[in-house]
This record gives sequence, C-alpha cells and structure tokens, in this order.
Amino acid sequence: MAARMARGTTAFVGAVGAISLGLVAGASAAEGNAEVSARHVAAAQEAAGDDLTLALGNCKDIGKTFVIPEGKLHGMLEKLTTLGPRPPVTVFDNLHFVGTKWVSAWAIETSDGIILFDALNNAKEAKDYIEAGLEELGLDPADIKKIIVAHAHGDHYGGAKYLQDTYGPEVIMSALDWAELEKPELQYADELWDAPPERDVAVDDGDTVTLGDTTAQIVLMPGHTVGTIGIVFDVMDGDEAHKAVIWGGNGLNFGPDAGRFLDMMHSADKVREMAAEEGIDVFLSNHPGTDGTDEKAERLANRKEGDPHPFVIGTDGVERFMTALRECVAAQLASFDAEAADSAD
Repeated sequence: MAARMARGTTAFVGAVGAISLGLVAGASAAEGNAEVSARHVAAAQEAAGDDLTLALGNCKDIGKTFVIPEGKLHGMLEKLTTLGPRPPVTVFDNLHFVGTKWVSAWAIETSDGIILFDALNNAKEAKDYIEAGLEELGLDPADIKKIIVAHAHGDHYGGAKYLQDTYGPEVIMSALDWAELEKPELQYADELWDAPPERDVAVDDGDTVTLGDTTAQIVLMPGHTVGTIGIVFDVMDGDEAHKAVIWGGNGLNFGPDAGRFLDMMHSADKVREMAAEEGIDVFLSNHPGTDGTDEKAERLANRKEGDPHPFVIGTDGVERFMTALRECVAAQLASFDAEAADSAD
C-alpha cells in the first residue's frame, strides 16, 4: 500500500456527517437560480426512480445556509446519538454491520482478522456497539487489525482512539484529512466526540488496504471534507461474489463553498464511472439513512431461498444512485451559484 506513516499530536475536530439541517435560506438569490435548481432536482428524481429515493436526501431544503448554527451542534448531536442502537447484522458472509441507527461501522472479515470501516462517536459507542456487536456475531474485537476512517469528523473517528489503544490496529485516513485534524482552529467540536486517534497511516486515491485474503481499494471522494475516502471491495453471498462501494460522506454542512460542491459532484461522477467499469453492484454508506440499512436488514432477515439479496442493487442501481446524489448536490449549488452548477454539466 502506498502510504505515509506518521505519529504526532492531533487536534479535535468535528462537523456532523450526513445531518439534515433544515436551515434558513441560503446565499444571495441574485447569484442563484431557482429554475436551474429545479432542473437538477428533476434530473435527480428521474435517476432515483421509485426504488432509490434515499439518494434524494440532499434535494431537501434547497437554498439552506450549509452551516450548523452557532450553539446548535450539541443539541443536534444529542438527538442523533440517542436514536439508539440497531442490532448488529451479518449483511454478507464477510461483511457485518455494528453501528447505530444514526451512524454506521462496517466490519470486513478476512482470513487474517477484521478491517473496520469507521468507529462511531466515542469510546462508549465503540464498546457498546462495535465490541459488543462483533461478539454477538461470534467475532472477536481483538481481531480488529485495521481501521479505515472515512473522514475527519467525530462521528466517524470518535471511537478509533479507544480501539487503537485497546487492540493496536493501524488507523488509516487520507493524508488530507489527517492534516485537517491538525489544524489549530476547527469549525466544529463537541464533548460527545472523543479525541482523534494518533496519526498513523495516510492514504491517497488508488491505494489499497490488504489484510489476509481481502484487498480494499481506496477511493478519494472529496466534498463532504477535503479528504473524504471510501472503499471498493468484494463481498460474498454464499457462492456469489459481488463488488461493494462504501460512500464516505454525503452531508453539505461545510458552508456555501462552490468548489466543495463541485468536488462532491465530481466524486459522484467518478464512483458512477467506476461502477460501470468494475461492476460495482452494492452501495453502502457510513450512515444507515443513506443506504437504507434498517429496511434492507429486515428484508435480509426474512429472505427466502432464491430471493435476491436486498443490499445488491445492481450496477445500474449504483450508477443511478450516484447520478441522483450528484444532481441533488448540483441543485443545492445552483441555489447560490447557478453558473457553477451548470459549468459541471
């Protein structure tokens, strides 16, 4: 794996991932264009159809400010973190969900231990949901050898330091987002998030993370943060192999920064093209509300022999999901910079 190793002092950071904010009207209407926004919303709805409506989350509240109001973060986090647990579940033979109703943690089981994708908000959640969830599924938390953190927000790195100190796994994040954790001034912070893990392995687009018989490809997908990453990896359903992608961050809570919106649009385009080229047919997220973990897990529990796997949406489904996601971001961008939104078409 092409990676940079470093240890050092890290700072506390945060900005909530994938929160629907319901904020006040956005930037100057003179710069935005409601008709352009509406056109992109319509394109998103067409791509999503009736089966992928969860891809339309960012089409809500067109024209919001894209920031969390001062003093509101803690209350919002309290509400979200008290949504409670969702039962751990084996989704594929080698993939297990051990998160909560708000935020996901995915455990990839390999021949030489576990690759964990994201670590929830804090040590308590890591103990209550990751450790206990793995044990309930017959797995040993001591087998966690690598932790991939999607981005530098506390709801994803918060439990990593506890796991790092307890079991000694590598902690992997993009070089860009390790740097975000070291900034002296951070946009958001909250006591519900534990301090970040010690700086460890830094990765970039196209790097790979290998453990035992499993290799995950790192996909840099900036937008939600400057260094958000996701992974592409194989999952097994009995004798059937599928290819999954975990989308690393979908919230638009970084301010009315046209460049960041364009980054997220380009990231969605990249993943859509990868789906077509590599046959990616499973879409996952690090928030259950984005990929429908709850509903799909219930269908999985009631699956009869011969039924399709509810998490397999097909290559066309992944492509349409990414198109809908991209068009919603474009619709929001058009609310304050219509020219920039159309420039990316």
